[in-house]
Amino acid sequence: MIAVIGLLVAVAALGVLDVANLYLAKRSLQNVADLAALAAAQQMDDPCSQPLVTASANAASNGFVASGTTRTLAVTCGRWDSNGNGGMTFVSNGTPPLNGVQVSVTNTVPYFFLGPAHRIAASATAKASVIGSFQVGTSLAQVNLLNGMLGALLGGTQVQLDAASWNGLANANVKVADLAAVATAAGTYDGLLATQATVGDLATILLNAVGRDGALTADVSAATSGLKAVAALVPQGTLKPIQLAALSGSPALLQLGVANAEYAADASVNVLQMLIAGAEIAAAGNAPVTFNLDTTGLSGVLPVSVALTLQVISPPSIAVGEPGYIEGTSTWRTQAQTAQILLGANATISTTNTTTSWLGIPYVLDVSVQLPLYVVAAQGQAWLQSAQCAASKAASTQTIGVQTGLANICIGTPLANGVSATDVSGFSCSSTNARWSVASVSLLNTPIATVSAPSVGVPVVNPSSATLMFDGNGNPINGNSVNSNALGAVLDNSLQSTVTTLGQLTESNNGLKLTLLSGALDLLLGSVIGGAVGGLVDGLVMPVVTGVLGNTLGPVLKGLDDIILGPLLQLLGVQLGVATVTDYPLTCGVATLVQ
Repeated sequence: MIAVIGLLVAVAALGVLDVANLYLAKRSLQNVADLAALAAAQQMDDPCSQPLVTASANAASNGFVASGTTRTLAVTCGRWDSNGNGGMTFVSNGTPPLNGVQVSVTNTVPYFFLGPAHRIAASATAKASVIGSFQVGTSLAQVNLLNGMLGALLGGTQVQLDAASWNGLANANVKVADLAAVATAAGTYDGLLATQATVGDLATILLNAVGRDGALTADVSAATSGLKAVAALVPQGTLKPIQLAALSGSPALLQLGVANAEYAADASVNVLQMLIAGAEIAAAGNAPVTFNLDTTGLSGVLPVSVALTLQVISPPSIAVGEPGYIEGTSTWRTQAQTAQILLGANATISTTNTTTSWLGIPYVLDVSVQLPLYVVAAQGQAWLQSAQCAASKAASTQTIGVQTGLANICIGTPLANGVSATDVSGFSCSSTNARWSVASVSLLNTPIATVSAPSVGVPVVNPSSATLMFDGNGNPINGNSVNSNALGAVLDNSLQSTVTTLGQLTESNNGLKLTLLSGALDLLLGSVIGGAVGGLVDGLVMPVVTGVLGNTLGPVLKGLDDIILGPLLQLLGVQLGVATVTDYPLTCGVATLVQ
């Protein structure tokens, strides 16, 4: 009995040694798989050639060399992405660009004492996301435009930031991780996705985020000053809450084209762009608002006053995320939209305070020519088509596709009631049979006549597409400028064609029509003299109106385009026939184990 018991104890002891050896071998094999997957994920390519080479080399450096059927190593490339049910899954050979690697290794471990050799296996999945961030159709413009536009978006709130504050905001950037840290008390990415804010709240969040990483901001003091001023504003009117961030598919200020918000942690976004886009979200769908601007830039042309109206039909968004299509679809993961905008500009050119020799008009006769112009623009979009990380950011590349928006430019009676989102895609100018008041005539400061003209519609700006290339620092490649590309600008050409059309309007072709206010003439001069003056007014006024429409209007419209319309549309995230993308440095994610 003692011998039997001793034998059993000996066998058990030897079995424990074999099991322990098997456990250690399994643990070592898992380490090989983990390290090989992490290394391979840093060398991702869609053909999966480089990850295999990298994984094999890494395993060999850790003492594991594949040999026949005894030791095997297999690498599968794919995408680590959302499975549609709130979880994450690895899809083998998924929709490019691929972001994950699965390494599977096997080994044959002999039992020293008990039985034949045992085959063990281990696997590991690692991902390394490439994250880009950009916005389409924005630029920095004059301070008076920024103050007036932001005030209008906030329902008439007076905004008076100086140039230093605006420049500070324009050169300030924050990381998504910093936004998540300050958006809620918990400081989580789920909190970031759940945050809704006013424009003032958004400014406060950005203010706190700017202070967390001063290296991303050129002048922290100037940016802080500007954000404090915006946070202190009290918006008037009805403004919508701003959804700060959302994953793909939901409307928000930051469109995160990632399966998990944490993947976008190191991506940076611009503070000024976030403020303006946030204000547009808050104002979206409201009726048009009027705002005033300093038009001293047009004073060299003629005495001109410009009344502006603005309506945000649908706001823009800023894109942060991975390149390529969403798994199994033809929808881009990371997209930024331009805004849908109604922008009206009613310019008035008057002969008041000019000399008697100007256009041969007597001093007592004043002619004011009006130009009610409005632009209705539908959304354009940009998407992160592909991105490739290299050893340096200068060698890395980003490919961004752009689709410009649809637009109509109309001359005629302004749209006082605005436009709804459903009207934009099929929007057309007023009927050519409708007439608008192109000029008013005063004698001794008393209105005596009006001149009308048919409405004019500039041909629709048709969407065009292009592909822009940037390096990993966000700089354009192959001569593409951030503010100019092959698609070209159309607003100026459209306005010039409008000048030609208006200049051809005459009384003889029923384009212009003078209507005397006979009651005013009779009251001012008496019925007999008033009737005689009517023909004289016609002879004096119509050459002035046709002269302004044919000769003077060109420089005025060019000034409106250069100083007001073009810069305002760009600030609002809209460009007509232009695909300007503001791109930011590419974020090449650190490889992490996910399974």
